[in-house]
Amino acid sequence: MRLRDGSERAIEPAELATVPVAQVEELRLAEPMASDRWRLGFLVRTAAGDELRTEQLRLRDEKLSVDTPLTGLAQLPLNAVSVVWFVPPATLPEGARREVEAAAASRARQDTLFIRKAGEWVRLEGVVKSLDERSVVFSWQETEREVPLALAAALVLAGGQAGSSAREGLAAVIGSDGSRVVGALRGWSAESVVLMSPALGEVKVPLESVAVVDALWGWSVWVSALEPAAVKEAGWFGTAFPWRRDVSVSGKPLTMQGRMFSRGIGVHSRSLLAYMLEGKYSLLTGRIGLDDAGGGLGDAEFIVRGDGKELMREATKAGDAPRLLRVDVRGVKRLELLVDFGRNEDTGDQADWAELRLVK
Repeated sequence: MRLRDGSERAIEPAELATVPVAQVEELRLAEPMASDRWRLGFLVRTAAGDELRTEQLRLRDEKLSVDTPLTGLAQLPLNAVSVVWFVPPATLPEGARREVEAAAASRARQDTLFIRKAGEWVRLEGVVKSLDERSVVFSWQETEREVPLALAAALVLAGGQAGSSAREGLAAVIGSDGSRVVGALRGWSAESVVLMSPALGEVKVPLESVAVVDALWGWSVWVSALEPAAVKEAGWFGTAFPWRRDVSVSGKPLTMQGRMFSRGIGVHSRSLLAYMLEGKYSLLTGRIGLDDAGGGLGDAEFIVRGDGKELMREATKAGDAPRLLRVDVRGVKRLELLVDFGRNEDTGDQADWAELRLVK
């Protein structure tokens, strides 16, 4: 458990009720599955930020039935649903995946169904009539047809596109299967975590299904989701190793001392990434260290600068445990993340800014 003062402590489930939720940044009980690893079932994403994996889909009376370890059998109002993924997003070509995401972020007046036709992913705009685990009945161009889900990638619902509820103040409960349900954190005990969800009302999530309770979810943004304002990369002999989002610089899962991280930035020394914050954030937090893919080699320095002033410097070497990063960035307009060479030049310097995010 990590508290809001930055301290960390081990805690038994039976002690949870004695810890006020307002004092906690994160409760970690297990490592959730990476978001792109699911293979069975479907992924339902709501406008409020829930991501629910389910093997049950049933549309009836303007409500979508799902059954997940986090929520149990639940009825989602259709106007709260943003996207139903029928395949893992990571299995789609990047262009098709981006088109689905763009449709979900738009304010389209019609539903959008993405299907495979003649080997290509195409979009149909119309109205969904029914949906279950086998097929979707969709009306477009004055024609109503039943489409097998084996031919479909995703369904974007018009009613769930108009913008999510305000994120600030919301926590995220992440399950061991990678699912996520968000809401105002009401309390917890040795049996459950209680949330008030914008989409589902009060939800009691069984503690046995919880991997992480992220109390900062609604107050933060992942740095890997941002575009750097400037990038400078050059190895010891001038060779550049381009930075990567949410994977190591070698393209493998971010891994330090056997622990995998689903979000973050992978770089290779020497690397500098700059971001324009315009004074909007108060805290930079995450984990830093050298990735296991470096083969037990490497040493480097992690440096954080704000408006040209050094805010943090940490030297690390292969084999070190990932270190907690907490940097006060109040008032900072330009943030720079630098990984510099250590004593052994750039050999093995695959460096990770893991779980890196900015908190308001």
